[in-house]
Amino acid sequence: MHAGLFEIWAARLWNVFNEGRPFSVVYPQLVLACALPLGLAPDGPYVAASGAALVFSLVSARYQFPLRGRALLWLAAIAGVALLKPWRAPGMLAGALGGYVFFTVVVWGTVYYRLRTGAPWTNFLRFWRLVLTNSDPTSGNALEQVPKLVLALGAATTAALEPAAVAGPRIGLAAVLVAALGAFWQRRFERRLPPYPERMAASATPGSRLAERVYVIVVDGLNRERFWQAHAPHLDQLFRSGTEYLGVEPAYPARTVVCFSSMLTGATPAEHGMRSNFAPRLGVRCESLFDTLERAGMRGRLVGIAHLLDPFPGGEVSTVTSVQATAAIDRSLVAEGLRVVREEDPELLVLQLLATDQIGHVRGVRNREYLEQLERSDALVGEFLAQLAALGKLDRATVIVMADHGQGRGIGGHGHLDWGERPVPFAIWGRGAVPGAVVRGQRSVLELAATVAALLGVPAPNAARGRPLVPQLEPPGAVEPSLRGRALAVVPARNEETTIGAVLAAVPKRACGFELDLLVVDDGSTDATARIAREAGARVLAHGRGRGLGAALRSGLAVARDEDYDACVYLDADGEYDAREIPRLLDPIARRRADYVVGSRFLGRREGMTWHRALTNRIGSAVLGSLMGGRVVTDGQSGFRAFSKRALQAARIRHDYNYAQVLTLALWGAGIEPLEVPIGWRRRSTGRSFVRYPEYLARVLPAVWREWRSSLAARKAARASAQPSASR
Repeated sequence: MHAGLFEIWAARLWNVFNEGRPFSVVYPQLVLACALPLGLAPDGPYVAASGAALVFSLVSARYQFPLRGRALLWLAAIAGVALLKPWRAPGMLAGALGGYVFFTVVVWGTVYYRLRTGAPWTNFLRFWRLVLTNSDPTSGNALEQVPKLVLALGAATTAALEPAAVAGPRIGLAAVLVAALGAFWQRRFERRLPPYPERMAASATPGSRLAERVYVIVVDGLNRERFWQAHAPHLDQLFRSGTEYLGVEPAYPARTVVCFSSMLTGATPAEHGMRSNFAPRLGVRCESLFDTLERAGMRGRLVGIAHLLDPFPGGEVSTVTSVQATAAIDRSLVAEGLRVVREEDPELLVLQLLATDQIGHVRGVRNREYLEQLERSDALVGEFLAQLAALGKLDRATVIVMADHGQGRGIGGHGHLDWGERPVPFAIWGRGAVPGAVVRGQRSVLELAATVAALLGVPAPNAARGRPLVPQLEPPGAVEPSLRGRALAVVPARNEETTIGAVLAAVPKRACGFELDLLVVDDGSTDATARIAREAGARVLAHGRGRGLGAALRSGLAVARDEDYDACVYLDADGEYDAREIPRLLDPIARRRADYVVGSRFLGRREGMTWHRALTNRIGSAVLGSLMGGRVVTDGQSGFRAFSKRALQAARIRHDYNYAQVLTLALWGAGIEPLEVPIGWRRRSTGRSFVRYPEYLARVLPAVWREWRSSLAARKAARASAQPSASR
């Protein structure tokens, strides 16, 4: 079913309330308009109150406070509330805040998503938590919208109740404070945004045509880390047998209309004019791929939802209604894409898949349902490619799989490049690709325009930036094969004679192209642990006396580093982790996706973990993630990890007792982020854990504090010394 005219304009109207900037202006006016007949508005002239709220809202909407900048907004709000005293109209203030909760949690999170996507009527039970953690530039960002709302209503109250000579300076001072802090944070935040690539040379001429057709599959809102954790065999095969680009950044703000516009024009949002999903002016302001293809006698088509008509209203977009169950929408999009292929046979087809993004908004990216939907979408990709192959359309064709933007915390937030939003997945398969290879280094979704133009042998759009994401056109040395070589499995042990034999027997001889050697670090065992390990074929490094788990792992990593191993994997000797899952941890290392991989029990299966241990781990993991700039960490104490050669060089364990958090922070300080993969875990049946919480906290917390300070200083120094490659 195609999107009708009513749906197209309803979507545009919805964006007035969905996008944060127009909502910040419109909602206070609606509150005042409703409060007046109910007798809840402040006594005094309504025009003055409405005008003051409007002026203040326009000022506050001009400045966004991305991510941690919201703390500055709350500081401004505390000072502004003291100046404006919004509590003098208590009924209006309470109604406004209640209305905000009702709109976001009930209307948006429950009724809207029920009618549009088939979400459960109980979705509000989860959605309120997502609103509180949301970080994107929508009206669902409670930590930004609530203080702006309270201040706007405070301005209205002050203008209504006080003489202009008193109200004006108070409102002006509060507005100036918000503007000053907003401008300060905006400048600081923009310095941290990934730079856009340079403009392509005007004299650049197209090379020879590499592909007969190009199919671009855009999995809207695909969180790359969650994608790597999912079971998605069809997509994964394209990434394995094609070339994966590991540093592709979205446009900013990372919104669907913004990113698609940049992808298909090669231009920045400032150049093409689409700066959010709310588009007061239709049509991009520069040339697009559709224009250059038409001049060359070719055809390009985009299959997606009504949102995408705003930047491309000229007939290039074939729409599918988004008012259908999440489980059905991708099937409708694939069916429409195949219809376009059969009836029109375009040289370029861009196919938007929406269900993964949609379930992220409805249920949250960290919900298991996100992975389940991604797996269903993966099956549809397999069907789509099979149909193309049956039609003979994949002969001399290129398939590109990518996301327009990622998706982060809260209500599947995307916009301010929070955790999960960047980089985006990107792979090229078929003509122009190098099978089984990767390309590292920072690139941009803007370069899709140059990529398609190079593949089809046509000029790039006139505002296009960057260079083609085509491996065969990359400079020498840029395309790297998958990593192969030697890996060391390190197993620290102390008095584990009942489990060590089974653990070592389960370690594979080969995994992901690595030959595995075994090293047991005997940390002062008084039983037969060392003898059993030698009989199992492992090399044993004996400490002589017990020095601690941190010291044992430090010794094992030092052997791997000093003997020039290409990778290392570590697991405990107590049998709680399954050594047969070692390939899960080494696979991202082999594919150069990560330098440091952590097996997460909270993403996989857990058997027998006590509730207090699970709770303590979750709290500790959340604190660890917060220390690392707000990234999501689910298992900060895992005893199953893998390291690349780079991570081995940077790994530092400062104390002997334990290693878990300090090792992760040390690697983070060296610019190495952890990648979590799901693993299984079963509580040990013999022996006991070394962890005793009073001693553990007394020893670990000071070490974590020292390591975090050191690592933060290292990251700041590295950022200060880095020179930007291009300006925004």
